[in-house]
Amino acid sequence: MKRQLLIALLLGLSATICYSQVKINAQAGTGLTGITKNENYNANFGYRFGLGVEFPIDRTWSLQTGLQLLNRSYSIDETVTALGTSEKGKQMYIGLDIDSKTNAIYLQVPIKMAAYLPLNDKCGLQFSAGPYIAYGIGGKSSLNWLIATSESIDTDNLTVEFPNTSLKQGEASHKTFSKDRGLKRLDIGLSLGVDFKYKRFFAGIGAEYGFLPIDKEFPKDLFKYIFQEDQKLVSPRNIGVELHVGFCFYAGK
Repeated sequence: MKRQLLIALLLGLSATICYSQVKINAQAGTGLTGITKNENYNANFGYRFGLGVEFPIDRTWSLQTGLQLLNRSYSIDETVTALGTSEKGKQMYIGLDIDSKTNAIYLQVPIKMAAYLPLNDKCGLQFSAGPYIAYGIGGKSSLNWLIATSESIDTDNLTVEFPNTSLKQGEASHKTFSKDRGLKRLDIGLSLGVDFKYKRFFAGIGAEYGFLPIDKEFPKDLFKYIFQEDQKLVSPRNIGVELHVGFCFYAGK
């Protein structure tokens, strides 16, 4: 009996969607993207382009999906100093400068339920929520670093630095989703949004939070990790807030 009832409900929903007027939309947007659980990386602006399909269920509710191409980006541009001891037992000042940027490109499919609240016969607000699934297809990550060390002595409470300072620098880059040291490709999370619709045009804001970690061995504080002051590793997730605009049209028209 339960199976028959479930089949009847599914058939009814399918019939409702099939006989409804399907809407197709094109949209583009930009916003801030970043990661959680890390104290060094800053959110950067990313972009988003996509095609969407909306299946109305009734005058209020609809099912939304589509395909989006999006960029997630975050970076470090920071300098820190630390006090250490050389192999000869002398006091040393250490300066570390890191300039690192990660760009990740995903193909993403959202699956959301949406509710439309009309303000008049031409415009209204639409609220949407649901899961998304994304897969990393490209991107590049880069790292530039500079480390400066100098010995010092303390005389009558006055610190005097030796003029000779040692400088070392380096750079590296790799594909964001490389097998050896890249991020995990699969991302599944929650997507929320609200749009203002006027006739066939719409503009809105959205937010996303990833449920899957992009990396399971990520330093919480990169600088403390390098100086071996804190070896705590975390599993950060993707987060983002974006603004978008778009245009919709009816299938078959």
